[in-house]
Amino acid sequence: MVDTDISLHDVAEALHVHYMTAYRYVREGILPGHKVGRSWCVRKSDLEQFQKGNGLSATANAGKRQQAPWAERLEARLIEGDERGALDVFEAALRAGHDLQYVYLQVLSPALVAIGYRWQQGELEIFVEHRASNIAMRLMSQVGSRFARRGVSKGTIIMGAPAGEEHALAIAMLADLVRSQGWDVHDLGANMPAHSFAQAVQQSNDVVAVCVGVTVEGSLPAARETIATVKGSSPGVPVYVGGAAVRGHDHAQVLGGDFWAGNVDSLISSLNEHARR
Repeated sequence: MVDTDISLHDVAEALHVHYMTAYRYVREGILPGHKVGRSWCVRKSDLEQFQKGNGLSATANAGKRQQAPWAERLEARLIEGDERGALDVFEAALRAGHDLQYVYLQVLSPALVAIGYRWQQGELEIFVEHRASNIAMRLMSQVGSRFARRGVSKGTIIMGAPAGEEHALAIAMLADLVRSQGWDVHDLGANMPAHSFAQAVQQSNDVVAVCVGVTVEGSLPAARETIATVKGSSPGVPVYVGGAAVRGHDHAQVLGGDFWAGNVDSLISSLNEHARR
């Protein structure tokens, strides 16, 4: 059977809904769609699955409280390069009552991991993976700033990744989440030389802690140098170390860090303890 494309007008007619409703289904990732020229289309098989209650419109766990598969919807929009649609998925998840941490860790992160895996398996071209990451950064810039807590700051947190580390997205996500808890966060991004990292700590006011993220093992020597340089110039400031390349608290200490940031919750809890002290 040939899996033909169907126009949104035909989709609306088949679903007995207004055209704009069908358009919203596609843009929010509820119904998989793609562009042909300047028009949106849906594959016949996807429409049939949608009508049966399967695919991206299905619940995550049958018999339990309905939970939309937000990550799969976002993944589809990112693969298409549909930035507006990806933002619509973000907004829909927030309207459904989810907070920033859920949207970042349960929607955006799984979508990007899935895209990275598909690229490694040869299913996607490298430009698709890079485009998706850049769209993700722009989405975060539009959404994350809304969650910055007003009022008196708890203090300043310096975050970044050492020289040679190219993964800035995880640092940016963490920075937004920590910022939402009432901290001022200076995000230095990726590939930051050790001396510049240390200068940022020295020249910032009310620094409570430094966070160094390492995602690949090849960046561990640079991370060790960065931590040593920071502690040499600002010995009273605790250094947290985390990321996929750091295996636990003992490993963080071997690198020179004071604490291991195993996940977002443990980091925020520890930072709040510093604030109370």
